[in-house]
Amino acid sequence: MYGKKVHMCRGRMSNKTASHKSNGSTPLDGDQVAEKNYLLPALGYLGIAISAPFFLWVPLGFLELMPSMIDVFGIVGLRFPASLTIAGLLLSAIGFHRS
Repeated sequence: MYGKKVHMCRGRMSNKTASHKSNGSTPLDGDQVAEKNYLLPALGYLGIAISAPFFLWVPLGFLELMPSMIDVFGIVGLRFPASLTIAGLLLSAIGFHRS
């Protein structure tokens, strides 16, 4: 019953649909929409740039083409590159949402 409200009134139930009142104006004017369309993909590419080096470091470390993350950060220190990778991927998910 998404979008419906059920009201109890003196022992009787009645279904009423939820309606949104619109005053005819858009929440964003043209300048804000253009700014939003420009900034979100930029955030997406920034997120990829943050997460890509750490993401690529793992297979290169397994192939011994470069020192592994465990050698550089240690077991306890793996939280740092993992958190940067996750933060970058979340930022790119926000940036590329609906594009």
